[in-house]
Amino acid sequence: MLTQIFEHSLIIQKNKFFPLPEYELSKQSVTVTIEGKVIDVKYASKLASMPDLTLEEIMLLDKVQKGKQITSDDAIFLKRKKLIEGKRPNLYISSNVAQVTDQKDDYIKLRGIDDTYCQSIILEYLAKFKSAIRVDFEKILLDKLPDILDENQKKNKIKNNLQALRKLGKIVPDGRRWHLSKR
Repeated sequence: MLTQIFEHSLIIQKNKFFPLPEYELSKQSVTVTIEGKVIDVKYASKLASMPDLTLEEIMLLDKVQKGKQITSDDAIFLKRKKLIEGKRPNLYISSNVAQVTDQKDDYIKLRGIDDTYCQSIILEYLAKFKSAIRVDFEKILLDKLPDILDENQKKNKIKNNLQALRKLGKIVPDGRRWHLSKR
C-alpha cells in the first residue's frame, strides 16, 4: 500500500513538473527531502516527453541535473542507456538528453574540451612561443575545461596532459619550462 501511494505521489509530481522529492527509506522511518526551487518547466516537460524513459530514469536524471549524487549501480544503469556521461562523482546528462531538453550549451560546458584538444592547444602554444611554464597553460585552458571540475581538478588535468605529451616525446621539460621536442 505504501509503495502504491509513493508511486502515485511521484507520478503527480512528474505530471505537474514539480521537483521530484528524494526519499530515504529505512526499517524505522521514511525521510523525504523536497527541493526548495522548482526545476525548469521546459526541461521537466521535455524529459517527461521522452517516450522510452521510465519514472525511475526520470527521477535519476533529475538528481543528476541537480548535481546530486547517485549510486554507482544507478550511474552504470544510466550510462548503459546513454542517458549520462562523465565519471563519478562528476556526472552530467548525455548529449542525447541535452539535445531533447535543449541544454546543448550546458552539456558542452560540463563536458568541456577533451584531452586531444587540450594537448593540441599546448603544442600550438609552444610552436608559436617556443617555451612556457604550467601557469601559462592554465591561463589558456582553465576556463575551457569542464565546469563540473573544481579548480584543483582542472589544474591536475592540465598537468596530466603535459605529462602525456612528455611521455609521447612531443614536449620536454627544462626545469619549470616546457619546450617542443626536437625529434
